[in-house]
Amino acid sequence: MTFTGTSGNLSVALYLASLAEVGQGRTLTRVEVAAIAWGVNIASGIINTVGTKAIGHMSSFNLWWTLGGTFVLVI
Repeated sequence: MTFTGTSGNLSVALYLASLAEVGQGRTLTRVEVAAIAWGVNIASGIINTVGTKAIGHMSSFNLWWTLGGTFVLVI
């Protein structure tokens, strides 16, 4: 279960890094990508310690984010 959470966090970090690269028009360094990954890991840890109510809100947000992102990419 630990590796599943970690790989999910890494996927989110790489997604955010690619968004930053597209927005800035440059390639991020490994240190910058690692900083994003650490930020995602810390945010994930904080959310998991807050409780299930926050996780439920995040799940709802993720659902709409995924649907909206898919819609934008299709268009």
